[in-house]
Amino acid sequence: MKLKRITPPLLFAIIISLASCNKGTKVTPMLPGKNLVLTAYEQQKVTADNAFALRLFKSVDSTVTDGSNLFISPLSVSFALGMTSNGAENATLTAFQNTLGFDGLTQTQVNTYYNNLITNLPQLDPYTTLNIANSIWYKQGFSVLPQFLQTDSNSFHAQIQALDFSSPAAPGAINNWVSNKTNGFIPTIIKSIPSNAVMYLVNALYFKSTWNEKFDPAQTRNLSFYLPDNSTVQAPFMNGDVDLNYYADSKAYVYELPYSNDKFSMVIVEPAAGTSLASLIPQVDSAQWQTWMSSLQHLKNTIMLPKLKYSFGANLNQPLINMGLGIAFTTNADFLGINSNPAFQLHISQVVHKAYVETDESGTTAAAATSVGVVTSIAPAPLPAINHPFLFAIREMSSGIILFIGTVNNPLLQGN
Repeated sequence: MKLKRITPPLLFAIIISLASCNKGTKVTPMLPGKNLVLTAYEQQKVTADNAFALRLFKSVDSTVTDGSNLFISPLSVSFALGMTSNGAENATLTAFQNTLGFDGLTQTQVNTYYNNLITNLPQLDPYTTLNIANSIWYKQGFSVLPQFLQTDSNSFHAQIQALDFSSPAAPGAINNWVSNKTNGFIPTIIKSIPSNAVMYLVNALYFKSTWNEKFDPAQTRNLSFYLPDNSTVQAPFMNGDVDLNYYADSKAYVYELPYSNDKFSMVIVEPAAGTSLASLIPQVDSAQWQTWMSSLQHLKNTIMLPKLKYSFGANLNQPLINMGLGIAFTTNADFLGINSNPAFQLHISQVVHKAYVETDESGTTAAAATSVGVVTSIAPAPLPAINHPFLFAIREMSSGIILFIGTVNNPLLQGN
């Protein structure tokens, strides 16, 4: 199969040529790794997760209007929202189910699925590092139902921590945890903690893997990258004769570059000639994605791929509201599974997501973190002024014995 197009304007510019180039260094794994074993309902959830991933991607993409790069981890968002869903009930739980694709599954099945992923995904390839970490930070003194914490601890391996949210050091504690779990690539996830915050549910994800066939750094050279307005910039392109998977139709050219052991891969979708990336993205739904993935065929050819290194951050409130999770952000939210007192009117204040990606001749490093902030709508009422004569006592609390007792009729009088 000959690939003729050489300079397309797209998010990931791919230049394919038939010229002979130096071959990349083949990685020869000594250990084969493991396969991810899924039950029928877990495979159903994977399909739903991919549908969620594409919907979230398109929803976030619609908010990026300045031509900048976009990079998110839908799996990180799914983990954070999945933990949060264990505290949701009634219509709020239904909104989580519809948005995340839990339809037809029990909450126990959903939790088992997440537990399978967090336990086994990191074990698939000995040459790939994949760390998935979850944590729940709740305001010291705020009552959280033990069952909620136990479920997320067991199913999501979540670290549970009570924290003095009023302390200036509190944001740093959460940020330090995120930074540690992402190898420093996501140094912060929250800036400050508002006075009505009661909980943060946080996911951190770190990925590092090498190409099945590495690119030779000596072959990297600057080439033109075409921007959406058809102007060009000079960017470093990696160049190698590699094994890959490929498919083309009237909409797009699809490339898949495997990482070590063929356990993970990078999939690149290039708009076909005459099609812009902006017009292609709305057409990419779950069915279209599945068609592309099932149509990929092996190919050996020379490929030139731009090196990448950038970060992205976004508030996901509006994208998630657009996807059907709106009730969770209002005072009508039902999170009685977190705290059974309806007077607190718990709801999500914001979902913050940050991600980082770096791709070079050796492979790819990627990291992401997602924070779900839960607040109460009850503002602490100012204490009334004690401005009338009053009785007071001093007692020992455990026994109740009164040590002193008295009255105050005039606080200015100092006695005899």
